[in-house]
Amino acid sequence: MEFVAHPKDLPLEITLIEDQPFPVSTEEKLGFVGITCLASQYYECGRSVRVTLEEIDPNFCVTGRIVWCDREVGEYRVAIEFPIKDECYCVRMVEQLSQIEHYRRQAKTQGRRLNYNEAAAEWIQKFAASFPSFIA
Repeated sequence: MEFVAHPKDLPLEITLIEDQPFPVSTEEKLGFVGITCLASQYYECGRSVRVTLEEIDPNFCVTGRIVWCDREVGEYRVAIEFPIKDECYCVRMVEQLSQIEHYRRQAKTQGRRLNYNEAAAEWIQKFAASFPSFIA
């Protein structure tokens, strides 16, 4: 079971929802299952949440389940899994786009101006091979 740390400079909107129970799975999950991110509030394990990311895709909206929530300095590190296969696949793709945009922004702070395609090419060459795979 692998989680990807979502970049802090691309804030996610996390909303608790009551109408999306997920079946409990006892089988061991392999590969990409979700993300970790920083949040200003505590989320109870097992709760269902809706996740949106306007900055990358205004239409992106998926539902997930809180796996754990740990206190960090002034905020919480939250792990969210996406038990529905199609949504998990979508999250993985959007997360790669987020990582590329974060890479582009970091390059800019170092005085390098990259357009999105240039940043994507560099990110793919440097990091794509180590990005967790989606195992259906």
